[in-house]
Amino acid sequence: MAHHVLHILGTAQPQGASMARMVASLARGLDPARYTLLACFLAGNGPLAGGLERAGVRTFALDWWRGARDPVRAWKFWRRLHSLEADIVHVHFGGRSVRRLARAATGAKIVVHFHGRILEPRGLSPVTFSARGADAVVAVSRAVANQVVDGNARVIYAGVDIPPGNINAAPQRRVPELIVGTAGRLIALKGIKYLLSAVATLIRDFPALRVEIAGAGPEQTDLEQKVRELGLAGRVDFLGWIEDLNSILARWDIFALPSLEEGFPLAVLEAMAAGLPVVASRVGGVPELVADGETGWLVPLRDPVALGCQLRLLLCSPDNRQRMGAAAQARVQAQFSRAQMAAGFAALYDELLGKDRE
Repeated sequence: MAHHVLHILGTAQPQGASMARMVASLARGLDPARYTLLACFLAGNGPLAGGLERAGVRTFALDWWRGARDPVRAWKFWRRLHSLEADIVHVHFGGRSVRRLARAATGAKIVVHFHGRILEPRGLSPVTFSARGADAVVAVSRAVANQVVDGNARVIYAGVDIPPGNINAAPQRRVPELIVGTAGRLIALKGIKYLLSAVATLIRDFPALRVEIAGAGPEQTDLEQKVRELGLAGRVDFLGWIEDLNSILARWDIFALPSLEEGFPLAVLEAMAAGLPVVASRVGGVPELVADGETGWLVPLRDPVALGCQLRLLLCSPDNRQRMGAAAQARVQAQFSRAQMAAGFAALYDELLGKDRE
């Protein structure tokens, strides 16, 4: 009989896409005869629920995101969980009140999963996270694990499949058009304005260069204004939120991530799996994913000059793009596959339930 694992997530809106995509990937990788996954969104329903349902994860949504400050909805959370059969509650969102109520309602083992080093409203300075009240703690990267106190965090990297096609060979790109793509929430943290500034220095030498930005968020209007100020009108496309990045990665030549902070960027992982070289900020867990000089380039944050220089190296050389893209794809296959992620979580779940490893 399969054990039930309930994943607690925050929002089902696009800004929570990375966590939801990771859970969907895990659901596809675990043996359904051993583990059945459910998911609860604490901040209401939204489009991410559909992706989880298609992966075989039964979902439901509540409206409790203020913790102990909202005792009425806290009670509704307890009552809903009490009606479920959950052997493990895997918490991606919420503090100690979520852990305490989940344990009281279900008697389940509690896994706390940390996805980043910062609390966005407080700025870019890394903060520490408490593992109190958890039976096991997981971090998305070593950089995040180092911020966990009063508990040892196990690093389990996210994993994805290589898209169908020729393994270890980057897809063919359209010629002569060159596309630099990026994906993420349109917020200041993602540093997209630095990418636009970098691209503005390259247009004269690469007249066929274009930028595509997949994502949505409150900074879009400001970014559109910056596009006009930099003389990039007609060269930058805002694609909106894209649920399946593989649908657009195949037409990109380079993936750029100018973020100011990242725990472990799933979009970069998916780009590498698609055979794209990456130019990214050297922040957080990014260096654990991108091998500098091998699968792409790492640059200082807030440095459009350095970003532009590394983009230029790739734009000038189709051979370098092909070589680094193939190396990126091979690195994902060797170290960040869905099978490896699923095996890591299956081993953790087995340990918590007292099962022998198979």
